[in-house]
Amino acid sequence: MIHSDWHIHTTASYDAALPIEELIRSARAQGLRRIGVTDHLNYNDEKFRANLRESAENYKKIAASAPEVVLGVELTPIARPYYDYIARTGTREGYVPPVQDEPYAIDLPATKEELVALGVRYSVGASHWRVDVGDILKEDSAEVLVNEWFRQQMWLAQDERVTILGHPWNAGHAVWYDDFSIVPWSMHEELAAALKENGKYVECNVSFFRTPKTSERFRNRYAEMLRMFFEKGIPITYGSDCHGKPDGLYPDRREDAVRYLSTVGFKDGDFSELAEKDLW
Repeated sequence: MIHSDWHIHTTASYDAALPIEELIRSARAQGLRRIGVTDHLNYNDEKFRANLRESAENYKKIAASAPEVVLGVELTPIARPYYDYIARTGTREGYVPPVQDEPYAIDLPATKEELVALGVRYSVGASHWRVDVGDILKEDSAEVLVNEWFRQQMWLAQDERVTILGHPWNAGHAVWYDDFSIVPWSMHEELAAALKENGKYVECNVSFFRTPKTSERFRNRYAEMLRMFFEKGIPITYGSDCHGKPDGLYPDRREDAVRYLSTVGFKDGDFSELAEKDLW
């Protein structure tokens, strides 16, 4: 059913241990047709920019011998005041979030031009944490959390720098990981409409079907959400989100997702590879 993987982290990510050479060897052994390297760019400071340059350099070393590999990046939304502070000072140190009544505006850590200049050809845009208010003001009610993740995902679905909406509704220890039905289905419908209108792909991230954080009822409803996206004409990509820890390997986890996907009607041929027209 799944023949490519568009979300993989290598040693160029601060939290990963997978050498790109091992990734290529293992992906070929698994019969994957295409793989995308998407190392992290979480902030616009020098540490993360250096990581992305390292990812680009590692890719250049293998590009000629591994045409199946595509260089991408994983972009994380950040609060606009935080982005501006880093741009002005060059560091995250000393940042104090401004106090305001409205949620902070959102940005991504690099322009499309900056990414293309490094050879990046697509991005996975993915929410990882709240960016609506400063830590001191955070309220953790289910309604607030659902609304914030929905806000970020709707924003990502409309930003030109995002190719694939990565792991929608991923939030660490999310309140909806037990019962996904606390997220109104109308939000999924609205997100689907934004993805469709803006020509985005959406990711099936296998982590949701493997982590002990998620319940069976969450996994089944999550698969139903992905099926709804697919039936509305939104192309679905697979993402292992592999970080290669702790052993520096790239295991085949596809069957962990297929177990749930097949129950909602997914079959061979339903998963997409990025079209050339959608690569930068």
